[in-house]
Amino acid sequence: MVKKLLKSPVYKELIFMVFYVLFFVLTSSYRLDFLIWLVNIPLLLLVYNKPLKRAAMLALPSGILAVAISFAWVVKYSWSAYIVSIILFSSFLFLFAVLFNILSKKIKGLLRIFTAPFIYAALVIIYSFSIINSYWADWSMFHPMMAPLIWFVGSIGITFLIVLMHSIAAFYVINKDKKVLATGIILALIMLGCFAYSHASEPAGKKIKVALLQGNFNESWGWRHLNARGIVFDVYKNLSVEASKSGPDIIVWPEYAIADDMLQDKNLLSSASSLAEKTNSYLVIGSLRWHDSFYEKERARNDIALVFAPDGKLIDIYSSIKPIPFEKWVLPGNETKIFNTNIGNFGISLCYEETQNIAKDFSVKGAEFLISLSNDQVLEHTAGFYLISLYPNLRAAENGKYLIRATNTGITKIVNPYGKTEAQLQPYTRGILIGDIYLNDKTAFYTKYGNLVLYIVLLMLGFLFLKEILKNRKTA
Repeated sequence: MVKKLLKSPVYKELIFMVFYVLFFVLTSSYRLDFLIWLVNIPLLLLVYNKPLKRAAMLALPSGILAVAISFAWVVKYSWSAYIVSIILFSSFLFLFAVLFNILSKKIKGLLRIFTAPFIYAALVIIYSFSIINSYWADWSMFHPMMAPLIWFVGSIGITFLIVLMHSIAAFYVINKDKKVLATGIILALIMLGCFAYSHASEPAGKKIKVALLQGNFNESWGWRHLNARGIVFDVYKNLSVEASKSGPDIIVWPEYAIADDMLQDKNLLSSASSLAEKTNSYLVIGSLRWHDSFYEKERARNDIALVFAPDGKLIDIYSSIKPIPFEKWVLPGNETKIFNTNIGNFGISLCYEETQNIAKDFSVKGAEFLISLSNDQVLEHTAGFYLISLYPNLRAAENGKYLIRATNTGITKIVNPYGKTEAQLQPYTRGILIGDIYLNDKTAFYTKYGNLVLYIVLLMLGFLFLKEILKNRKTA
Protein backbone atom coordinates (compact mmCIF):
# COMPACT_ATOMS: atom_id res chain seq x y z
CA MET A 1 0.00 0.00 0.00
CA VAL A 2 2.80 2.42 0.96
CA LYS A 3 4.83 1.54 -2.16
CA LYS A 4 1.78 2.09 -4.32
CA LEU A 5 1.18 5.48 -2.69
CA LEU A 6 4.81 6.53 -3.17
CA LYS A 7 4.59 5.76 -6.89
CA SER A 8 1.31 7.61 -7.41
CA PRO A 9 1.34 10.90 -9.42
CA VAL A 10 -0.63 12.63 -6.65
CA TYR A 11 2.10 11.85 -4.12
CA LYS A 12 4.77 13.27 -6.44
CA GLU A 13 2.67 16.40 -6.96
CA LEU A 14 2.32 16.84 -3.23
CA ILE A 15 6.09 16.51 -2.76
CA PHE A 16 6.76 19.14 -5.44
CA MET A 17 4.20 21.50 -3.87
CA VAL A 18 5.71 21.10 -0.41
CA PHE A 19 9.25 21.70 -1.63
CA TYR A 20 8.20 24.71 -3.70
CA VAL A 21 6.48 26.39 -0.76
CA LEU A 22 9.37 25.42 1.53
CA PHE A 23 12.07 26.82 -0.78
CA PHE A 24 10.04 29.99 -1.35
CA VAL A 25 9.45 30.61 2.34
CA LEU A 26 13.00 29.77 3.43
CA THR A 27 14.48 32.05 0.77
CA SER A 28 12.16 34.97 1.49
CA SER A 29 11.89 34.70 5.26
CA TYR A 30 14.91 32.98 6.78
CA ARG A 31 17.90 34.54 4.97
CA LEU A 32 18.78 31.29 3.19
CA ASP A 33 19.70 33.23 0.08
CA PHE A 34 21.42 30.31 -1.66
CA LEU A 35 18.03 28.63 -2.09
CA ILE A 36 17.21 31.24 -4.73
CA TRP A 37 18.98 28.91 -7.17
CA LEU A 38 16.44 26.17 -6.42
CA VAL A 39 13.20 27.96 -5.64
CA ASN A 40 11.30 27.52 -8.95
CA ILE A 41 12.52 24.02 -9.81
CA PRO A 42 9.72 22.19 -7.90
CA LEU A 43 7.09 24.47 -9.47
CA LEU A 44 8.32 23.76 -13.00
CA LEU A 45 8.36 20.01 -12.31
CA LEU A 46 4.91 20.27 -10.75
CA VAL A 47 3.18 21.70 -13.82
CA TYR A 48 5.32 20.34 -16.65
CA ASN A 49 3.44 18.37 -19.31
CA LYS A 50 0.24 18.31 -17.26
CA PRO A 51 -3.22 18.99 -18.72
CA LEU A 52 -3.78 22.76 -18.50
CA LYS A 53 -6.65 22.48 -16.02
CA ARG A 54 -4.61 20.22 -13.75
CA ALA A 55 -1.59 22.52 -13.94
CA ALA A 56 -3.75 25.50 -13.00
CA MET A 57 -5.31 23.64 -10.05
CA LEU A 58 -1.84 22.75 -8.76
CA ALA A 59 -0.22 26.16 -9.35
CA LEU A 60 -2.90 28.34 -7.74
CA PRO A 61 -2.84 26.98 -4.15
CA SER A 62 0.95 26.58 -4.28
CA GLY A 63 1.46 30.23 -5.20
CA ILE A 64 -1.08 31.59 -2.73
CA LEU A 65 0.32 29.54 0.15
CA ALA A 66 3.94 30.45 -0.64
CA VAL A 67 3.17 34.17 -0.88
CA ALA A 68 0.77 34.29 2.09
CA ILE A 69 3.39 32.78 4.40
CA SER A 70 6.40 34.65 3.03
CA PHE A 71 4.70 38.05 3.00
CA ALA A 72 3.05 37.76 6.41
CA TRP A 73 5.40 40.52 7.61
CA VAL A 74 3.56 43.04 5.41
CA VAL A 75 0.72 42.94 7.98
CA LYS A 76 3.03 44.96 10.23
CA TYR A 77 2.68 47.72 7.69
CA SER A 78 -1.02 47.30 6.86
CA TRP A 79 -3.59 44.61 6.08
CA SER A 80 -4.52 46.27 2.79
CA ALA A 81 -0.89 46.15 1.62
CA TYR A 82 -0.73 42.47 2.63
CA ILE A 83 -3.85 41.59 0.65
CA VAL A 84 -2.65 43.49 -2.42
CA SER A 85 0.74 41.76 -2.16
CA ILE A 86 -0.89 38.31 -2.03
CA ILE A 87 -3.14 39.06 -5.00
CA LEU A 88 -0.38 40.48 -7.18
CA PHE A 89 2.45 38.06 -6.41
CA SER A 90 0.30 34.90 -6.33
CA SER A 91 -1.35 35.88 -9.64
CA PHE A 92 2.15 36.46 -11.02
CA LEU A 93 3.30 32.99 -9.96
CA PHE A 94 0.06 31.43 -11.21
CA LEU A 95 0.47 32.97 -14.66
CA PHE A 96 4.13 32.02 -14.72
CA ALA A 97 3.31 28.36 -14.04
CA VAL A 98 0.34 28.17 -16.41
CA LEU A 99 2.08 29.94 -19.31
CA PHE A 100 5.11 27.71 -18.82
CA ASN A 101 2.83 24.67 -18.97
CA ILE A 102 1.37 25.89 -22.27
CA LEU A 103 4.54 27.09 -23.99
CA SER A 104 6.82 24.22 -22.94
CA LYS A 105 4.47 21.78 -24.71
CA LYS A 106 4.90 23.65 -28.00
CA ILE A 107 8.69 24.04 -27.97
CA LYS A 108 11.11 21.18 -28.56
CA GLY A 109 14.82 20.61 -28.09
CA LEU A 110 17.29 22.80 -26.24
CA LEU A 111 15.22 25.93 -26.98
CA ARG A 112 12.67 24.69 -24.44
CA ILE A 113 14.89 25.61 -21.48
CA PHE A 114 14.34 29.28 -22.32
CA THR A 115 10.54 29.15 -21.98
CA ALA A 116 10.51 29.67 -18.20
CA PRO A 117 12.91 32.68 -18.05
CA PHE A 118 11.21 34.21 -21.10
CA ILE A 119 7.80 34.08 -19.42
CA TYR A 120 9.12 35.19 -16.03
CA ALA A 121 10.99 38.23 -17.38
CA ALA A 122 8.03 39.22 -19.57
CA LEU A 123 5.72 39.08 -16.53
CA VAL A 124 8.15 41.20 -14.49
CA ILE A 125 7.96 43.87 -17.20
CA ILE A 126 4.16 43.66 -17.46
CA TYR A 127 3.64 43.75 -13.68
CA SER A 128 5.94 46.76 -13.41
CA PHE A 129 2.86 48.78 -14.41
CA SER A 130 0.93 47.54 -11.37
CA ILE A 131 0.21 49.61 -8.26
CA ILE A 132 3.33 48.35 -6.45
CA ASN A 133 5.54 47.74 -9.48
CA SER A 134 7.20 44.31 -9.78
CA TYR A 135 10.38 44.70 -7.73
CA TRP A 136 9.13 41.96 -5.39
CA ALA A 137 9.59 39.41 -8.21
CA ASP A 138 13.19 40.42 -8.88
CA TRP A 139 15.17 37.46 -7.55
CA SER A 140 18.51 39.19 -8.23
CA MET A 141 18.19 41.08 -4.94
CA PHE A 142 19.45 37.92 -3.21
CA HIS A 143 22.61 37.82 -5.35
CA PRO A 144 23.45 41.33 -6.61
CA MET A 145 27.20 40.66 -6.76
CA MET A 146 27.19 39.83 -10.47
CA ALA A 147 29.52 42.44 -11.95
CA PRO A 148 30.43 43.03 -14.68
CA LEU A 149 27.41 41.18 -16.11
CA ILE A 150 24.85 43.18 -14.10
CA TRP A 151 26.30 46.43 -15.51
CA PHE A 152 25.03 45.31 -18.94
CA VAL A 153 21.83 43.39 -18.24
CA GLY A 154 20.58 45.02 -15.01
CA SER A 155 18.74 43.32 -12.21
CA ILE A 156 15.97 41.81 -14.35
CA GLY A 157 18.60 40.36 -16.67
CA ILE A 158 20.20 38.61 -13.70
CA THR A 159 16.76 37.37 -12.62
CA PHE A 160 16.32 35.98 -16.17
CA LEU A 161 19.54 33.98 -15.72
CA ILE A 162 18.51 32.74 -12.27
CA VAL A 163 15.22 31.42 -13.66
CA LEU A 164 17.13 29.95 -16.60
CA MET A 165 19.16 27.95 -14.06
CA HIS A 166 15.89 26.73 -12.53
CA SER A 167 14.67 25.70 -15.96
CA ILE A 168 17.91 23.91 -16.86
CA ALA A 169 17.81 21.93 -13.61
CA ALA A 170 14.14 21.00 -14.09
CA PHE A 171 14.58 19.84 -17.68
CA TYR A 172 17.69 17.86 -16.81
CA VAL A 173 15.69 16.03 -14.13
CA ILE A 174 13.01 15.33 -16.74
CA ASN A 175 15.17 14.25 -19.70
CA LYS A 176 18.77 13.76 -18.48
CA ASP A 177 19.87 15.58 -21.65
CA LYS A 178 23.66 16.10 -21.76
CA LYS A 179 23.27 19.30 -23.81
CA VAL A 180 21.07 20.75 -21.09
CA LEU A 181 23.62 19.73 -18.45
CA ALA A 182 26.49 21.28 -20.43
CA THR A 183 24.53 24.51 -20.84
CA GLY A 184 23.87 24.59 -17.10
CA ILE A 185 27.55 24.05 -16.26
CA ILE A 186 28.64 26.86 -18.60
CA LEU A 187 26.05 29.26 -17.14
CA ALA A 188 26.98 28.29 -13.58
CA LEU A 189 30.66 28.97 -14.29
CA ILE A 190 29.81 32.40 -15.71
CA MET A 191 27.72 33.30 -12.67
CA LEU A 192 30.36 32.01 -10.26
CA GLY A 193 33.00 33.99 -12.14
CA CYS A 194 30.94 37.17 -11.81
CA PHE A 195 30.46 36.58 -8.09
CA ALA A 196 34.19 35.96 -7.58
CA TYR A 197 35.04 39.10 -9.54
CA SER A 198 32.58 41.20 -7.53
CA HIS A 199 33.82 39.79 -4.24
CA ALA A 200 37.51 40.33 -4.97
CA SER A 201 37.45 43.66 -6.85
CA GLU A 202 38.74 46.77 -5.10
CA PRO A 203 37.07 50.10 -6.01
CA ALA A 204 39.27 53.06 -6.91
CA GLY A 205 38.94 56.78 -7.62
CA LYS A 206 38.69 59.97 -5.61
CA LYS A 207 38.14 59.04 -1.97
CA ILE A 208 35.83 60.77 0.50
CA LYS A 209 34.96 59.97 4.10
CA VAL A 210 31.32 59.48 5.12
CA ALA A 211 29.54 59.31 8.47
CA LEU A 212 26.13 57.62 8.72
CA LEU A 213 23.99 58.09 11.81
CA GLN A 214 21.55 55.55 13.25
CA GLY A 215 19.51 57.21 15.99
CA ASN A 216 17.49 54.09 16.87
CA PHE A 217 14.33 55.89 18.02
CA ASN A 218 12.08 52.85 18.18
CA GLU A 219 9.08 54.94 19.16
CA SER A 220 5.71 55.76 17.60
CA TRP A 221 5.38 58.36 14.87
CA GLY A 222 3.49 60.59 17.31
CA TRP A 223 6.30 60.45 19.86
CA ARG A 224 8.96 61.18 17.25
CA HIS A 225 6.92 64.12 15.96
CA LEU A 226 6.39 65.61 19.43
CA ASN A 227 10.07 65.24 20.33
CA ALA A 228 11.55 66.17 16.95
CA ARG A 229 12.72 69.60 18.12
CA GLY A 230 13.93 68.28 21.49
CA ILE A 231 15.55 64.98 22.32
CA VAL A 232 15.58 63.65 18.74
CA PHE A 233 17.41 66.65 17.29
CA ASP A 234 19.76 66.77 20.28
CA VAL A 235 20.75 63.11 19.88
CA TYR A 236 21.48 63.52 16.17
CA LYS A 237 23.33 66.75 16.87
CA ASN A 238 25.54 65.03 19.45
CA LEU A 239 26.14 62.07 17.12
CA SER A 240 27.12 64.51 14.36
CA VAL A 241 29.59 66.34 16.61
CA GLU A 242 31.07 63.02 17.68
CA ALA A 243 31.30 61.88 14.04
CA SER A 244 33.04 65.14 13.07
CA LYS A 245 36.08 64.11 15.12
CA SER A 246 36.86 61.63 12.32
CA GLY A 247 36.80 64.44 9.75
CA PRO A 248 34.01 63.17 7.45
CA ASP A 249 33.21 65.01 4.24
CA ILE A 250 29.51 64.28 4.64
CA ILE A 251 27.25 63.34 7.56
CA VAL A 252 23.94 61.62 6.79
CA TRP A 253 20.83 61.38 8.99
CA PRO A 254 18.00 58.88 8.23
CA GLU A 255 14.65 59.43 6.56
CA TYR A 256 12.27 61.35 8.84
CA ALA A 257 15.10 61.82 11.34
CA ILE A 258 13.25 65.02 12.15
CA ALA A 259 9.56 64.08 11.93
CA ASP A 260 8.44 67.69 11.55
CA ASP A 261 8.68 70.50 9.02
CA MET A 262 12.12 72.02 9.54
CA LEU A 263 11.45 74.59 6.85
CA GLN A 264 8.71 76.15 8.99
CA ASP A 265 10.93 76.42 12.07
CA LYS A 266 13.59 79.10 11.67
CA ASN A 267 15.29 78.15 14.93
CA LEU A 268 15.57 74.49 13.95
CA LEU A 269 16.79 75.41 10.48
CA SER A 270 19.35 77.74 11.99
CA SER A 271 20.52 75.01 14.39
CA ALA A 272 21.03 72.60 11.50
CA SER A 273 22.93 75.26 9.56
CA SER A 274 25.18 75.97 12.55
CA LEU A 275 25.77 72.24 13.00
CA ALA A 276 26.98 71.92 9.40
CA GLU A 277 29.44 74.75 10.07
CA LYS A 278 30.57 73.27 13.36
CA THR A 279 31.22 69.83 11.86
CA ASN A 280 32.71 71.37 8.69
CA SER A 281 30.83 68.71 6.68
CA TYR A 282 28.03 68.45 4.21
CA LEU A 283 24.95 67.53 6.22
CA VAL A 284 22.00 65.50 4.87
CA ILE A 285 18.87 65.45 7.03
CA GLY A 286 15.67 63.48 6.42
CA SER A 287 12.59 65.54 7.29
CA LEU A 288 9.15 66.44 5.90
CA ARG A 289 7.16 69.32 4.51
CA TRP A 290 3.57 69.80 5.67
CA HIS A 291 0.65 70.66 3.39
CA ASP A 292 -2.71 72.10 4.36
CA SER A 293 -4.69 69.26 2.75
CA PHE A 294 -5.67 66.02 4.50
CA TYR A 295 -6.12 62.42 3.37
CA GLU A 296 -8.68 60.89 5.71
CA LYS A 297 -7.17 61.59 9.17
CA GLU A 298 -3.59 62.11 7.98
CA ARG A 299 -2.18 65.52 7.15
CA ALA A 300 -0.58 65.62 3.70
CA ARG A 301 3.18 65.93 3.52
CA ASN A 302 6.26 65.50 1.35
CA ASP A 303 9.05 63.12 2.32
CA ILE A 304 12.15 65.30 1.94
CA ALA A 305 15.91 65.49 2.45
CA LEU A 306 17.70 68.75 3.18
CA VAL A 307 21.34 69.23 2.21
CA PHE A 308 23.54 71.79 3.98
CA ALA A 309 27.03 72.84 2.89
CA PRO A 310 29.97 73.06 5.35
CA ASP A 311 29.48 76.83 5.43
CA GLY A 312 25.94 76.30 6.76
CA LYS A 313 24.12 77.22 3.56
CA LEU A 314 21.03 75.16 2.67
CA ILE A 315 22.02 73.98 -0.82
CA ASP A 316 18.71 72.45 -1.86
CA ILE A 317 15.89 70.06 -0.95
CA TYR A 318 14.93 66.74 -2.54
CA SER A 319 11.31 65.62 -2.30
CA SER A 320 10.59 61.92 -2.93
CA ILE A 321 9.03 61.49 -6.36
CA LYS A 322 7.92 57.91 -5.67
CA PRO A 323 6.54 57.58 -2.13
CA ILE A 324 5.04 54.23 -1.16
CA PRO A 325 1.66 53.83 -2.95
CA PHE A 326 -0.30 52.93 0.20
CA GLU A 327 0.44 56.23 1.94
CA LYS A 328 -1.77 58.55 -0.09
CA TRP A 329 -1.07 61.39 2.30
CA VAL A 330 2.60 61.43 1.24
CA LEU A 331 2.61 63.59 -1.88
CA PRO A 332 5.18 63.01 -4.66
CA GLY A 333 7.80 65.55 -5.61
CA ASN A 334 8.38 66.82 -9.13
CA GLU A 335 11.84 65.66 -10.20
CA THR A 336 14.92 63.62 -9.43
CA LYS A 337 17.58 66.05 -8.31
CA ILE A 338 21.37 65.87 -8.33
CA PHE A 339 23.38 67.68 -5.67
CA ASN A 340 26.56 69.07 -7.21
CA THR A 341 29.07 69.61 -4.42
CA ASN A 342 32.80 70.02 -3.87
CA ILE A 343 33.07 66.44 -2.63
CA GLY A 344 31.23 64.94 -5.61
CA ASN A 345 27.79 64.73 -7.19
CA PHE A 346 25.15 62.58 -5.52
CA GLY A 347 21.46 61.74 -5.57
CA ILE A 348 19.26 60.85 -2.60
CA SER A 349 16.56 58.16 -2.61
CA LEU A 350 13.99 58.00 0.16
CA CYS A 351 12.38 54.83 1.57
CA TYR A 352 10.30 53.09 -1.14
CA GLU A 353 12.54 54.60 -3.83
CA GLU A 354 15.21 52.05 -2.86
CA THR A 355 13.14 49.45 -4.71
CA GLN A 356 12.61 51.60 -7.80
CA ASN A 357 14.83 52.91 -10.63
CA ILE A 358 15.57 56.24 -8.94
CA ALA A 359 19.24 55.34 -8.51
CA LYS A 360 19.47 54.78 -12.27
CA ASP A 361 17.98 58.23 -12.92
CA PHE A 362 20.52 59.82 -10.57
CA SER A 363 23.38 57.98 -12.26
CA VAL A 364 22.25 59.11 -15.71
CA LYS A 365 22.28 62.70 -14.46
CA GLY A 366 25.87 62.40 -13.27
CA ALA A 367 25.76 61.10 -9.70
CA GLU A 368 29.18 59.88 -8.55
CA PHE A 369 27.77 58.15 -5.48
CA LEU A 370 24.30 57.40 -4.13
CA ILE A 371 22.63 58.09 -0.81
CA SER A 372 19.62 56.27 0.58
CA LEU A 373 17.60 57.38 3.61
CA SER A 374 15.14 54.94 5.16
CA ASN A 375 13.02 54.27 8.21
CA ASP A 376 11.91 50.62 8.36
CA GLN A 377 11.00 50.81 12.04
CA VAL A 378 7.44 49.57 11.46
CA LEU A 379 8.78 46.25 10.14
CA GLU A 380 10.69 45.60 13.39
CA HIS A 381 12.33 42.14 13.46
CA THR A 382 10.42 40.70 10.51
CA ALA A 383 11.77 39.16 7.30
CA GLY A 384 10.72 42.35 5.52
CA PHE A 385 13.21 44.34 7.57
CA TYR A 386 15.99 42.23 6.04
CA LEU A 387 14.50 41.95 2.53
CA ILE A 388 14.11 45.70 2.07
CA SER A 389 17.75 46.18 3.05
CA LEU A 390 18.83 44.04 0.06
CA TYR A 391 17.67 46.54 -2.55
CA PRO A 392 20.37 49.17 -1.86
CA ASN A 393 22.98 46.50 -2.72
CA LEU A 394 21.16 45.81 -5.97
CA ARG A 395 20.91 49.50 -6.85
CA ALA A 396 24.63 49.98 -6.14
CA ALA A 397 25.62 46.94 -8.21
CA GLU A 398 23.59 47.62 -11.36
CA ASN A 399 24.73 51.27 -11.50
CA GLY A 400 28.34 50.63 -10.46
CA LYS A 401 28.27 53.29 -7.74
CA TYR A 402 28.92 53.38 -4.02
CA LEU A 403 25.69 53.62 -2.05
CA ILE A 404 25.54 54.78 1.57
CA ARG A 405 22.37 54.02 3.55
CA ALA A 406 21.32 55.76 6.77
CA THR A 407 18.34 54.41 8.72
CA ASN A 408 16.56 55.04 12.00
CA THR A 409 16.67 51.51 13.44
CA GLY A 410 18.74 49.71 10.76
CA ILE A 411 20.20 48.47 8.54
CA THR A 412 22.67 51.37 8.12
CA LYS A 413 25.48 50.39 5.76
CA ILE A 414 28.04 51.20 3.08
CA VAL A 415 27.75 49.25 -0.19
CA ASN A 416 30.45 49.26 -2.87
CA PRO A 417 29.88 49.39 -6.67
CA TYR A 418 29.90 45.58 -6.85
CA GLY A 419 26.94 45.16 -4.48
CA LYS A 420 29.12 44.12 -1.55
CA THR A 421 28.37 45.47 1.93
CA GLU A 422 31.67 46.86 3.20
CA ALA A 423 30.44 47.90 6.65
CA GLN A 424 27.19 48.15 8.58
CA LEU A 425 25.77 48.91 12.01
CA GLN A 426 23.90 46.37 14.08
CA PRO A 427 20.13 46.94 13.88
CA TYR A 428 18.38 48.44 16.90
CA THR A 429 21.50 50.11 18.22
CA ARG A 430 22.42 53.78 18.29
CA GLY A 431 25.66 54.46 16.51
CA ILE A 432 27.86 56.08 13.89
CA LEU A 433 29.22 54.31 10.81
CA ILE A 434 32.42 55.89 9.49
CA GLY A 435 33.94 54.76 6.22
CA ASP A 436 35.67 55.73 2.98
CA ILE A 437 33.99 55.56 -0.41
CA TYR A 438 35.27 56.19 -3.92
CA LEU A 439 33.60 58.39 -6.51
CA ASN A 440 32.70 57.03 -9.94
CA ASP A 441 31.68 59.33 -12.78
CA LYS A 442 31.40 56.51 -15.32
CA THR A 443 27.99 55.42 -16.59
CA ALA A 444 27.31 51.68 -16.81
CA PHE A 445 25.72 50.30 -19.99
CA TYR A 446 22.55 49.36 -18.08
CA THR A 447 22.38 52.81 -16.49
CA LYS A 448 22.51 54.45 -19.91
CA TYR A 449 20.37 52.04 -21.94
CA GLY A 450 18.19 50.33 -19.34
CA ASN A 451 16.89 46.85 -20.21
CA LEU A 452 17.92 47.07 -23.86
CA VAL A 453 19.88 43.80 -23.79
CA LEU A 454 16.99 42.01 -22.09
CA TYR A 455 14.47 43.36 -24.61
CA ILE A 456 16.63 42.16 -27.50
CA VAL A 457 16.92 38.69 -25.94
CA LEU A 458 13.18 38.49 -25.32
CA LEU A 459 12.39 39.59 -28.89
CA MET A 460 14.80 37.01 -30.30
CA LEU A 461 13.33 34.26 -28.13
CA GLY A 462 9.80 35.32 -29.04
CA PHE A 463 10.69 35.07 -32.73
CA LEU A 464 12.31 31.64 -32.27
CA PHE A 465 9.34 30.38 -30.26
CA LEU A 466 6.89 31.57 -32.91
CA LYS A 467 8.98 29.96 -35.65
CA GLU A 468 9.08 26.67 -33.74
CA ILE A 469 5.33 26.70 -33.08
CA LEU A 470 4.51 27.37 -36.75
CA LYS A 471 6.96 24.65 -37.82
CA ASN A 472 5.33 22.10 -35.52
CA ARG A 473 1.87 23.01 -36.81
CA LYS A 474 2.93 22.32 -40.39
CA THR A 475 4.39 18.93 -39.51
CA ALA A 476 1.41 17.96 -37.33
